[in-house]
Amino acid sequence: MITAPAAHAAVASVTTTVDGKLAVGLPSNAIWVKASVLASTEPGAAVLLEDERLTNDGQATWTSADALKLPDGTAFGRYPVRVDYRLPGGTLQQQTVGTFDYLLRAKVATVSYDRTSTDIDNPTAVLSGTATTFDPSTGTTGPAREGMPVQVHVKVEREWPNKSLIMGFRPEVDAQGKFTVNVTPEGRITGGQAYLETQSTVTASHPAISLPSVSATEAKVRIQADTEKRRVHKGQPFTVKGRVEKLTNDGWKPYANAAVQSSLSAPWHWDGPVNTPLGTGTSAADGSFSYTAKATVAGTVYTYAKPSAYLRDTYTADSSAIAVPEKLSFGSPAYSMDEFGTVTASARVYGASCENELVGFQYSPDGRTWYNLKGINTDYYSTNECRVKVETDGYIRGYYRFYHGESDRFVAAAAAPKFVQRYLTRFVGHKYSTSRPKTNSTMTVSGTVQRQVNGKWIAHPGAKVMVLVKPKGSSEWFWSVKGKTNSKGVYSLKAKVYGDATWAAITEPMNGYFYSETKDTYIDAR
Repeated sequence: MITAPAAHAAVASVTTTVDGKLAVGLPSNAIWVKASVLASTEPGAAVLLEDERLTNDGQATWTSADALKLPDGTAFGRYPVRVDYRLPGGTLQQQTVGTFDYLLRAKVATVSYDRTSTDIDNPTAVLSGTATTFDPSTGTTGPAREGMPVQVHVKVEREWPNKSLIMGFRPEVDAQGKFTVNVTPEGRITGGQAYLETQSTVTASHPAISLPSVSATEAKVRIQADTEKRRVHKGQPFTVKGRVEKLTNDGWKPYANAAVQSSLSAPWHWDGPVNTPLGTGTSAADGSFSYTAKATVAGTVYTYAKPSAYLRDTYTADSSAIAVPEKLSFGSPAYSMDEFGTVTASARVYGASCENELVGFQYSPDGRTWYNLKGINTDYYSTNECRVKVETDGYIRGYYRFYHGESDRFVAAAAAPKFVQRYLTRFVGHKYSTSRPKTNSTMTVSGTVQRQVNGKWIAHPGAKVMVLVKPKGSSEWFWSVKGKTNSKGVYSLKAKVYGDATWAAITEPMNGYFYSETKDTYIDAR
């Protein structure tokens, strides 16, 4: 007597293995198991095949001994399965569960590479494989259908930059069931998989086959390089030239077709500057190379064969310094000259880290040809701003400016110039009305003040004159009397005599005029 299965039916699943066998999920302690493949799900459907030779794997799965072959003429497809079984202490039970997949079974049967290692001269490995199809209706295996696509996924470990990736390919099977793929890994092949795309409802694909690994053999390279310039402006091109060689069984030989690049970081750093080189090129047959590079910041230029799996632990680079001056500018320049000819000037200096930068203070008689008067260093003021100030002897007239010549740190820059001048002055005919004045009397101090205009001495009307006196025995001067010159530049001043003293006259400060003084005169009072 057959009973219906309990609510917790014992048959967990019915599946078809990759090699066309029937697998029933049933407790391992079942006393008896029979699987029947039915023609359809209709009541009373014909039994196409019965199998009582299922064996247990000890893991609650009962599997047929061989791939099942349905009666001749049976179409490929998926057929329902009825399972009859008896468990210990139980009655005979029956369940219709799952399907038997009566299909062609295609797979990638073999894969291999033509080499066990790639190297700098042989960077490509050829993957060859065969694909087969098993026909359960005949029990035979032959080449997979021509044109069937193969999904190939190659796992690669690249050392520079350090990166894991999967390279994908999709070759097609030929008439003999074969396929090939050229793999240029630029690193170590660490495995992968390949499987067929069946693209058919009557063909099932086996799980993917694993791919073998292929190592990467390192090479030794040496390089000599130089830059044509040591200083360039930001973005200005410069040329990198040199020669690269590799070590062979016959010694060092030219390394032709080598990818060469320059960066502001050594290749063993594996950082951003290496990934964004200043310039790149390819070596010629004799190992020589020449290419254009551009830099935006100063630093050390490293030139090397582009890192790869084949140069992983043998990096060599030639280096040279490159200066890329940054922008510098002046602001708010101020210039003045006092009556003694001392020029005072100041300005703001704008530039990154501009402190302690040498700046020249220059003079020009015509605004075209400039002469250095003095060099001064900038003082820090704030971020990206410095100050500069100078005092130095100047000229009667001319242009003045601050100037920074181009250096490795900054480009050339000049402050706006300014024309500065004063007129020379002098005393003419300075005299005292008496050489032996009486004590507490007055004497007349007179003379003429002149100014120089266009190289000629003319009267200086309105000049401020001060008469000074230094009493005998004193080291200090005192002013005695002040006055101005008349329209002819003449002055005549009354000075009180208090005793023996040294006398002199000077011009008081006036905008646009230099200071002038007379000789000292000692007068002995009576």
